[in-house]
Amino acid sequence: MTRTGTGRLLLVPALCAPMACGGPHGASTVSNADSGATTQATTWHDTSPHTVQFVAAPGGVRLEVLDWGGQGEPLVFIPGLENTGHIFDDFAPRFTDRFHVLAITRRGWGASDHPDSGYTIPILVADVHAALDSLHLSHVDLVGHSIAGQELTWIAAKHPTDVRRLVYLDAGFDYHAHHIPKDVPAQPQPTAADSASPAAGFAYFRRMNGAPLPEADFRATEKFGPTGRDLGPATPQTISAAVIQSAEAIAPPFAQVRVPSLAIYDRPTSAAETLPGIAMPDTAAARWLRFWQQWRTAQQTEFKAKIRRAHVVELQGASHYVFLIQPDSVASAMRAFLTAPGR
Repeated sequence: MTRTGTGRLLLVPALCAPMACGGPHGASTVSNADSGATTQATTWHDTSPHTVQFVAAPGGVRLEVLDWGGQGEPLVFIPGLENTGHIFDDFAPRFTDRFHVLAITRRGWGASDHPDSGYTIPILVADVHAALDSLHLSHVDLVGHSIAGQELTWIAAKHPTDVRRLVYLDAGFDYHAHHIPKDVPAQPQPTAADSASPAAGFAYFRRMNGAPLPEADFRATEKFGPTGRDLGPATPQTISAAVIQSAEAIAPPFAQVRVPSLAIYDRPTSAAETLPGIAMPDTAAARWLRFWQQWRTAQQTEFKAKIRRAHVVELQGASHYVFLIQPDSVASAMRAFLTAPGR
C-alpha cells in the first residue's frame, strides 16, 4: 500500500472499519463508530469465487480466511501490509486447478479483528501458524506479498515441517539491513471529489497505488460515512508503522530457510512506477528511480546468497504489485516453480 494522503503510511514505495463479509455474493457493510460514520449497506457485491471463515489466533484474535477451493495441496496467500486477503481476489483463482487456494487477512485489517496490540513480526508469525493449525493444514506452499515475506521466512525457519515451498512476491526483503528511507516524498491529499463516494475513493486508491487493486480490498480497508463518503483508512497509520519498526529491528533468518524458495522482484523502469501519484522534477525522479533499483539489487543479492535453494525472477516494470501488473508472467513463474519435479 502506498497512500499517505489520508493517513496511509508509504510503506515501501514501488514495493510495499472492518468489512463484514458474507461470502462471495454478500453485500459489504462498512462501519466506523469512532469517526461518526454509521453502518452503511451498499449494493456492491464481491464476486470473487471464495467463501469466508474465521479462525482463532493467539489472544482470542479472529482472522479472516478466504477459500477459493480447488484440488490438490494447500496454497496459502498472505497479503502485504495494509492489504487484506482480498488483494488476491483476481489472482488466486488461477491456481485452483492444481491447488487448494486460501488467503489469510492479517490482524488489524479488513474483517479480521483489530486488537490494540500484537503488531510485531513474532506475533504476526504466530498468527499465521495458528491459522494453519486451525485449518488443519500442514506441508503448505506459502505465498507472500511485500511485508509478508517476513512471515514466510520466519515460519520456514521456526516451523520447517509446516511448509513445502515459499513464493515471495516482491517480498524477499531484509528491512533490517536495508531500511526504508524516511524522506520519501508524500503523495497528494485526496480532494473532496476523490472522497465523495466509494467509486471516487476507489479510483483514487488505484491511482495512488499504480495498480488495478481489487475493489473488495479497497472496501475492506476504508471507512465510509452515512452518505458513502470515503473517510480514509480504517486502520491507524501507527499500526503499520509498528509492523515496519518490528521488521527493521531484526534481520530475517534467511540462512535457516531450507525449503525451495522463489522470489519474484520488480525491476522499476520509471519514478512514476516507484512513487505513483507523486509529481517531481526530473532530477529527483531519476534519483529515486536509481535508489530503488539499487535497493532491490542489494536485496536480491542477499536473498540468493543466504537462501540455499533460492530461485529468483526479475520482471521489468511490474511495480510492487507484480501479480496485478503482470499476472500472466507471475502465474507462469509460480506454476513452473510449484509443479517442478522434486520440489
